[in-house]
Amino acid sequence: MIPGRLELVVDEVVLRGVPPEQARAAVAALEAQLALLAEQWVRSGATLAPRAEAFRRLPAVDAPAASPAALGGAVAGAVWGALSGRAER
Repeated sequence: MIPGRLELVVDEVVLRGVPPEQARAAVAALEAQLALLAEQWVRSGATLAPRAEAFRRLPAVDAPAASPAALGGAVAGAVWGALSGRAER
């Protein structure tokens, strides 16, 4: 069996009203959560619908800016939800 592979490229994350140090922590949380969700997806053997578009812009995510981990997790959930067709957290 050939293991599944998922490549996800995020070109830009815009965090309005978030200080630089918290922004870096939020992006690190985003990366960690997306890596976890992708790993779970690969291990599950599930499939994602093929994408026809070359890029996708998601709507803004409303999350508490005071918690970089919660902010990164909320953005990761929105990205994964757009890919999988369901909300993940």
